[in-house]
Amino acid sequence: MSELRDLLEWATVSNDEIHIKQHGDEVDAEREETKAKFTEYFEHTGMRAFYAAPLLDDAGRIGILSFESRDPEFLTGAHVEMIRVLAAQVTVALRNAELYKEVPFIGVIEPLMQRKKRFMAMKKRRRALVLAVAAGMVLFLTFFPIPMRLAGDASVAPQNTAQIQPELEGVVRSIAVHEGDTVKKGAVLAELEDWDYRSALAAAQAKYTGALAEMNHALSVNDGTEAGVQRVQADFWASEVERARERLEKTRLRSPIDGVVATPHVESAVGRHLAKGDTLAEVINTSSAMVDVAIDQDEVRFLKPGAEAVVKLESFPARTFKGTVAIVSPKSVSNGDDRVFFARVSVPNPEGRIRSGMQGRAKVWAGWRPAGYVILRGPLMWIWSKLWSWFGW
Repeated sequence: MSELRDLLEWATVSNDEIHIKQHGDEVDAEREETKAKFTEYFEHTGMRAFYAAPLLDDAGRIGILSFESRDPEFLTGAHVEMIRVLAAQVTVALRNAELYKEVPFIGVIEPLMQRKKRFMAMKKRRRALVLAVAAGMVLFLTFFPIPMRLAGDASVAPQNTAQIQPELEGVVRSIAVHEGDTVKKGAVLAELEDWDYRSALAAAQAKYTGALAEMNHALSVNDGTEAGVQRVQADFWASEVERARERLEKTRLRSPIDGVVATPHVESAVGRHLAKGDTLAEVINTSSAMVDVAIDQDEVRFLKPGAEAVVKLESFPARTFKGTVAIVSPKSVSNGDDRVFFARVSVPNPEGRIRSGMQGRAKVWAGWRPAGYVILRGPLMWIWSKLWSWFGW
């Protein structure tokens, strides 16, 4: 069949009848390309004759009618005339069917007319019951509100992380945590060697104390000039003491967020020399997870920040996680043949069980809507788009 299909596609190029026969090893054709094509085709199929008539009318080509046989003389002149009549009738029939299909709503009107006949053939009481049920359904779909939820595929986005980096150059003296430890914001994770900074603090404090003593002595002997000089010195060394304390405090590396230590073998960093900005460890914030929910572009108008959402992850099939929409992405992305927007749902994760890359399904609350709108909004929007494409109001 594939070989026949290829041959018919080749035959559709011509608007003339094609009649090829093979007697023995000789193919009756004028062009060498045609001889080669049918020599190969006849050899593979066992046929010895091929006839094709185009289906043409004033509007153009509509198809092709073909015959083949193992007998090279299977068609006589009478047969060919009958085929031409048949081809003309087939062309008219196919063209009429094509025009019939183009009549608007013909596929809808005809079944409705048949249903109307069956309905009118019912008994009067049965018709009244059917009408009452239909009216009840219309009232239910029009006025009865039900919750509307927007469903979509969900995936857990990468979680918020913090890099623990020193602001001063130094050697790691001690590590207070291990991989997997839960830490609070401000907790000391490691300390750098601080002898130099302690010495600088002690020296600054000594200078500050001396300046204060000199100032007090000058005041006691009523030497206002000397007291003023020493007051300036005391203020200078007070600021130096504060800077020395800040530098000493920076030797303690603290966590800027609540989270979990994610660096393997972090305790092995003791004795390591760190330059300013080098990363010692990484802390992942697991207190909440951000879940990206893909919502079809036709329904993005219902999304609002703050809306409630529920997430069902494949890793926890028996558990439902609740959250709220934090952000609605302003830009769509391609999802197969469709375009989707992401509702970024913030989900509390105090136990740290939700992890990056997990997938599942989610539903976002979109308020109360009439039942008919919630159930039939897909088909209704499709009908509306078709009407708009036809009439363009």
